Amino acid sequence: MRLKQRVGDFRVRELLRRDYLAPEGEHRVYRVTKRKLDSEEAARRLATEAGVERGEVQLAGLKDRQGLTIQYMSVARGRDVHLADAELKIEPAGFATSPLAGEDSLGNAFELTVRALSRADLHCLRANLPRMRAHGMLNYFDDQRFGNLTHGQGWIYKGLCLGQTGEALRRLLGARSPRDDERHRRFKDGLERHWGDWRECRDVAGRFGAHHSVFEHLAKTLDDFAGAFEHVSTRLRTIHLFAWQSHLWNRALVEWMRELAPLEQRVVLEGEEGTLLAYRDAPPPTLLARARLRLPGERLGDVTEPEVRRLFERVLAEEGLAPEQMAVSVKGFHLKGEERELIVRPAHLRVRPPEPDNLNQGLWAVRVRFELPRGSYATLIVKRLFAGADPAAEAAHTERPDFTRRPREGPGPRGRDGGRRR
Repeated sequence: MRLKQRVGDFRVRELLRRDYLAPEGEHRVYRVTKRKLDSEEAARRLATEAGVERGEVQLAGLKDRQGLTIQYMSVARGRDVHLADAELKIEPAGFATSPLAGEDSLGNAFELTVRALSRADLHCLRANLPRMRAHGMLNYFDDQRFGNLTHGQGWIYKGLCLGQTGEALRRLLGARSPRDDERHRRFKDGLERHWGDWRECRDVAGRFGAHHSVFEHLAKTLDDFAGAFEHVSTRLRTIHLFAWQSHLWNRALVEWMRELAPLEQRVVLEGEEGTLLAYRDAPPPTLLARARLRLPGERLGDVTEPEVRRLFERVLAEEGLAPEQMAVSVKGFHLKGEERELIVRPAHLRVRPPEPDNLNQGLWAVRVRFELPRGSYATLIVKRLFAGADPAAEAAHTERPDFTRRPREGPGPRGRDGGRRR
């Protein structure tokens, strides 16, 4: 199975709440369409075109650089912007009375082309479609949340909890990544050669235009690594803070699944952050009755239910931490707890009949469409759709699977592919 083999294979459209856009208002809202560009880069381009600082551009959430994405951004008293090039299109979408924020997004609509599928993959999909429609999927965080692992940085927040502040800073700024381009490789080479000589590191950072103030601080206040972290961008600190919190949530849920689901009712999914366990058919009754699992705050102070606290304590012990260690004094690394839905159910889930894959000879491709609430991961839904079917049942089928017959999702006119027209 292959996702994102080419840009058009992964399409995302942000869904705003219906009453957000208005005919007039203090904030101009822009529709931003981007290809192989992350949200931060797009926001900087919009800021330049609108003649404002990057911090004045508001958005509801970040979108992956891979694929074709449509999202919205707002600027107070923004001027009219029309931009179109190969990577980015910006056009006015209307006005609003308040800056765009997370609560203004209902989620995202996805249209994905899944490639390099075997007949066994197609039969997995056929078996899993009704299960997904009926029971959804555990709402794990998927690979996009864990760029810190993709880029070899590890768990920065964990390092701070253990008092390894200098090492955490070195990994944050200098860890080697397989995705580094030549410029980043030379920057990291310079840091590696001169680490500890902060004036030299400051000069390296100055030449590459990255993290200069971090090393300026270290040169003035020798080895004050906690203070140096305050000069790292808020966005970067937040990414690593949330990555650690999400990791704990995933691991706690995996532990719970081990307790609640027998082996024959488990499905294994692989991810950057570790193996995930899903239910094969319906979720265990304990999870179904619960609805949410808390993302833990500092020292697990807000995790008050004994059963849930026991899960997080077990996960922390495996990481070599006690709950009282899970707090740091470094600015920007304050861990706040919140509730997260345990199960996500994709809305309007539709699958087109399989077609020969024109990029992978002898294999198949399918198009999948669905909508997810904000904070849930389309890649996880796809992984589950193609995982865990009974191997004996797969082997018994050799014909091309039929995806055109599906249960009704409710009243209303339906299109030729079985989904409701929108």
